Amino acid sequence: MTSSRQAGTRCLREEGTVVRVSGRQAAVRIHPADNSAACARCSACRPTESGELLLWVDAADLAEGDRVRVQVPLPSPWRGILLVFAAPAAALVAGLAVGSRWEGLQTALDLGPDASGAFLGAALAVLALVVAAMEDRRFRRRHRPRVERLPPHSIGV
Repeated sequence: MTSSRQAGTRCLREEGTVVRVSGRQAAVRIHPADNSAACARCSACRPTESGELLLWVDAADLAEGDRVRVQVPLPSPWRGILLVFAAPAAALVAGLAVGSRWEGLQTALDLGPDASGAFLGAALAVLALVVAAMEDRRFRRRHRPRVERLPPHSIGV
């Protein structure tokens, strides 16, 4: 595994072999350069029953047996922390504070200040998690793995 940058985004670079082409997708058997922690945490590849790592990429003009180098974009870990932990926690606290003081909400829900604050906080926290999931999908659509064909002798397996 080597790390590089692709348009401002950190990338893992791995080499592999195309083992299957199905429509517009190709399965690439990844040959990790080492057993690095970054490669293991990436989760872009799917392990097979035999323990091989497969990565599905856009087939473009690939054929079975082609040797390729794949760049897999990695989001910043800080971005994930903010989206999954900090934003929902902040939304929960804000909802608790606002809901416990918002008399209109308390009347509409027929709840006391604590219960209406908990209701609004939970609703805003769930909304923040939905936004985080949508942002993750957007990132994956915009930052797909890039594939470059290599000469057949370039992978030392």
